Amino acid sequence: MQSFDIHPFVGALPIKFGMHRREVHALLGAPETIRANEEEAGVTDYWSRRRVNVSFDEEERVNHIGFCPGEFELMLEGSVLWKQSEQPDPNPELLRRDSVPLEAFGFLVFTQLGVTTTGYHDDDEDQRSLTVFPRGLWDELLGEAKTPNLQKYQR
Repeated sequence: MQSFDIHPFVGALPIKFGMHRREVHALLGAPETIRANEEEAGVTDYWSRRRVNVSFDEEERVNHIGFCPGEFELMLEGSVLWKQSEQPDPNPELLRRDSVPLEAFGFLVFTQLGVTTTGYHDDDEDQRSLTVFPRGLWDELLGEAKTPNLQKYQR
């Protein structure tokens, strides 16, 4: 079983931001799909069995790591968010660590953690995912951000 451990603004270990594409392939094997990103420079590799995608900048360095519930374990600094057999809503744990996320383009953006989630807070099961981003990646987009409705998490 593959395991990833999110460390804010560092990556989802063993994958680190800035790591070269060759290094990621050495860790995960060859991706099932490679897609050129037409809107931005770079490519995205998809390991769809595991439901993991890694995007690379024009220098083929990791600049984004995305996860959809799948066949892996996902942790945040050693605390389990998802198990291979169960992928609950990660937002309660993320909110314990960053209680003031923003909402932009349908994503909850946890600016103190370098994590976004979607599909959970708005009950859109088809969109459920979590991404990890390096410092500064969302800065320009946060001008469009708003305070999210988090009533479902308040108890």
